[in-house]
Amino acid sequence: MYSWLQGALQKLFQRAAQHKLHHALLLKGLKGIGKSDFAEQLGRYLLCSNKQVIAQTDAAACGHCQSCLLLNAGNHPDLYEIRSDKQIGVDAIRDAIKKLSGSSQLSGAKVLVIHDAHTMTESSANALLKTLEEPTNNTFLLLLSDQTERLLPTILSRCEKVSLPSPTKQACISWLNEQGYQNVDEAMLRLYGASPLLLVERLITPPKISYQDVVRGIESLQVGLADPADLASKWQDDAINMVKWLQIWLLEKLKKGPSNPESLWHMHKLCISANEQLRNPGVNKTLVLVNILQSMVK
Repeated sequence: MYSWLQGALQKLFQRAAQHKLHHALLLKGLKGIGKSDFAEQLGRYLLCSNKQVIAQTDAAACGHCQSCLLLNAGNHPDLYEIRSDKQIGVDAIRDAIKKLSGSSQLSGAKVLVIHDAHTMTESSANALLKTLEEPTNNTFLLLLSDQTERLLPTILSRCEKVSLPSPTKQACISWLNEQGYQNVDEAMLRLYGASPLLLVERLITPPKISYQDVVRGIESLQVGLADPADLASKWQDDAINMVKWLQIWLLEKLKKGPSNPESLWHMHKLCISANEQLRNPGVNKTLVLVNILQSMVK
């Protein structure tokens, strides 16, 4: 398990060993910190029939029982997962609930992992409520999300929230070094350092628009050689990252002691607002970016 998540995982292991673990956990944290791997390890421990508790802070699945062997083979009959590229529909939830309502096939626990739980439609979320309220015996539901504000209040109120941390900058760098990535660009570290798995994805497949591209665009904008609408149109496909690049640029300007700090702080507030707006499906990303870029030429 990733070093920044190991402590949180051990705490849940210990509670599970003491039969004090809530049946519904909302595992929340930034995208790219390892929530899926965390849920996998927790699920393994819950399903293991020979849990190891070597010390107060050292627990693990045994790795040798029938349950562990089936998990290694990828076909455990009491582990269910729901994934979707877009939305989690009601049929997927109902199918999972039907499976959970029966007895465990290995006479142990049953675990349902819902990835990106915030993508559940309202009807699918409502279908899950009864199971959250009245689960069958020894059943655990693990909901994963990096956008918990999109979950229905009724779902939130029935889950125990487990906040998973991002690594420190140094922990991120150490992990990257272990993975074979040395001398990562400082701008990339600042943008993705809190989400190391996402950072590796970006290192393998770099974003089409780099931080230096954004800096050059801002410079052209401020001397009248670029238009806010044109830049916003070019950047809108990666709008969330563009706003983060703009925030990094603003921070650099503020550090240098600008002559117009109030204007830059205003832009910073616009960026914060933009981050919230861009979380909403269907938002006009171009208009969100234009709003920020126009403020940079006033």
